[in-house]
Amino acid sequence: MSDTPPETSAQLNAEQAWMAGALITGAGYGIVAALFWLCLLALWNRLKIKDVHRRRHLLFLIYVCVMFIFGTLFLASNSQFTQLAFVNNRGYPGGPSAYEEQMFSIGVDEISNVSYVLANWLADVLLAWRCVIIYRDFGVRSGRIAFLVTGVMLLASFVLGIFFLLQISSPSSSPYMNFGRSINWTLPYFCLTLGINIAITLLIVVRLLFYRRTMVQLLGPGHATECTTVVAMLIESAAVYATFSLLFLIPYALNSPISYTFLQVLGEAQLIAPLLIIYREAQGKGWISQASSVVSSTVNVDRDVHIERFTDLQFVSQISSSRSGGTRTLELTSKQDPSGPMTVDVEEVRREDIEMHAL
Repeated sequence: MSDTPPETSAQLNAEQAWMAGALITGAGYGIVAALFWLCLLALWNRLKIKDVHRRRHLLFLIYVCVMFIFGTLFLASNSQFTQLAFVNNRGYPGGPSAYEEQMFSIGVDEISNVSYVLANWLADVLLAWRCVIIYRDFGVRSGRIAFLVTGVMLLASFVLGIFFLLQISSPSSSPYMNFGRSINWTLPYFCLTLGINIAITLLIVVRLLFYRRTMVQLLGPGHATECTTVVAMLIESAAVYATFSLLFLIPYALNSPISYTFLQVLGEAQLIAPLLIIYREAQGKGWISQASSVVSSTVNVDRDVHIERFTDLQFVSQISSSRSGGTRTLELTSKQDPSGPMTVDVEEVRREDIEMHAL
């Protein structure tokens, strides 16, 4: 005599997918908890240093705490909903899988639904903020354009996210059932969030690669290693969310039960990328921290070069500057070889200074 429930193989496969998703979500929460703890320690240590970046680190600390709360609420709600489906209401018509599809809007599961969308919005906001900051560092006009583009993307995400929440909050409605509605907002919303993640990441990467090329041309390859590291980190972070989004979207579009698994896993996977980014920033390895250090070191090197260039020179007289053909020059004589004066084009030196400081 078999102990298998009197259900079809399709129902059993669907139940296995729901259960696998709940278990993998728990493992994903463990990764999120570890990253949260690392961010907390790193940011707390940075807050002890009262510098100009203290306010930004405080905002990062609040951000990671809010994201961790959303991740915790999502796991707790999803776990309780799984218990209701597989334990408390095991005899529901159609089995636990039918219960999960048809009871998506009950209160205990609504907590995870709202937590998911809010965390997704915050993740998009962080990515858009970084994009605006990076483009703003290369000019006010670039920053405004980036702000406009990312602002439109975020607005679209907010609108579709609200429609998605309204759909799954209605009785007898879920991502897999659209009772009484003409449009299922699940596919448009998840495709949009995936597109935003990829598009903003590409905008940042392209701008950083242009910056890297300029640094290599002017200062040599040694000054572009930090930029390469940031680009790699951004691609790796975006790949985490993009991979799990595709693992959900493709089976969902094909009506495969595998989508049940990755719909749950996405709730924790979307938190990994922003926490990784903030952890890198807290360590001083992100773009904002490295850009500040690169600019500072570039300015210092520039000053040292010019100071060293003139350490063995002295002015012939305090009024020996002259103008010839519209060019301003200074006559200098060397302490080591005072026999002959040397003429320096002041405007050329100034242009070099401006170009270096503009980086």
